[in-house]
Amino acid sequence: MFTAAQSAFTDTAHIDFRSNWEVDGSGRLSCTGGNAGQAARLSLDAALTPGRAHFILADHQPSAGSLRARFASPGITNSRQLTATYMDFEYITAAEVADAATRLDLQPSSDYAGTVDNVVAYDLSTVDPNVVACDVIIVGGDSNSANATSERFGDEIPMSARETPFDPRIWYLPCLRASGTYPTTDSTRHIPQPCIEPVAAVEARRMSPVHAVAGELVGWSAARGRPLLMMALGDPGSGLSNTEDWVKGSTVVGNQPTGARMYDEMLAMKAAVEALGPAHEIVGAVWSMGANDLYGGDYTIPGQWMEKMSQFVANVRADVADVPMVLWSIGQHYEPTDENDGRGAAMLAAQQLLDQNSGDATWSLERFRVVVPETGNELNDADDPHYDAHGMQQNGRDAGQALLSLLA
Repeated sequence: MFTAAQSAFTDTAHIDFRSNWEVDGSGRLSCTGGNAGQAARLSLDAALTPGRAHFILADHQPSAGSLRARFASPGITNSRQLTATYMDFEYITAAEVADAATRLDLQPSSDYAGTVDNVVAYDLSTVDPNVVACDVIIVGGDSNSANATSERFGDEIPMSARETPFDPRIWYLPCLRASGTYPTTDSTRHIPQPCIEPVAAVEARRMSPVHAVAGELVGWSAARGRPLLMMALGDPGSGLSNTEDWVKGSTVVGNQPTGARMYDEMLAMKAAVEALGPAHEIVGAVWSMGANDLYGGDYTIPGQWMEKMSQFVANVRADVADVPMVLWSIGQHYEPTDENDGRGAAMLAAQQLLDQNSGDATWSLERFRVVVPETGNELNDADDPHYDAHGMQQNGRDAGQALLSLLA
């Protein structure tokens, strides 16, 4: 909705600076505080069409106070207080666009100090899953499929950590099984929103692999004339053993709710996708499982992990969608040092037998690939099965490429 020059502020003819904004020496829009609380007003070339979803994204660097990004005149759209570098977007649903607004306001609090650059705005009406049929990809399993654990940045996701550019054709459905909402990312359980990290599978602001998976597949879906909707279905601590979170029909009780809680959640998310109305199609799935299921025995004997995983794949293909799938194996580094008896290496070796190209007559699965995460991206050490922010995204790209090879 802005030209490249307008977004980067090399062209400022569309800006009313209101006496307290300026373009500083680095080319960023900076709040000077001279007229505290006044919004910078960015005129649009054309008024909004009411009833269409929109998205605002900016390179936001606050040092004090908060900023609101919203459409205005006439009316004012809903907005959040953006207070951190990862809070750099505003999603305005179709229902919230009630007026033919003619400008975008950057509204600072009276104590705001900070800069903004690369302001972009999108009319999402041609890619909104509420009105347009999408390809759907499931990304589920344990914490390595979710946004619960990555980091070498503390608790926040800086914009510099994002490696997949925003693409308005990619959306996601938040799981948020425990809370139902996560205001930090403007997320509500089972309500689609534009995809940008941190993707809220759970109530955390860390990096997930979801956007990176989608980045490898969005072109394939676009060639089919469809946007991409990701089901963010990861849940920390989940697995196929112990609490049996992903085991269909399980009633085992452990330190979590009863078994099958995540299998049932998957069915609930499938129903939520279908309830949107358009003819969405689940076309593939990516899973991370096994790190929570280690034990000091043979994973291939009857009743153990490999049998459970094979049955899980069969159940998903029968109950959800008969689609190609990819599994992230546990990491090559992962071997709990308090139980250093080779169980991690044994799990990794067993998982690789599931790959369609493994040559194993007993365990290989059709239309199924196993991706072994790259080394060097571990979060901490051999006691920790997780990955840093780069590693999560590299895992996402690797899985996305593997799934693309199956879809192609």
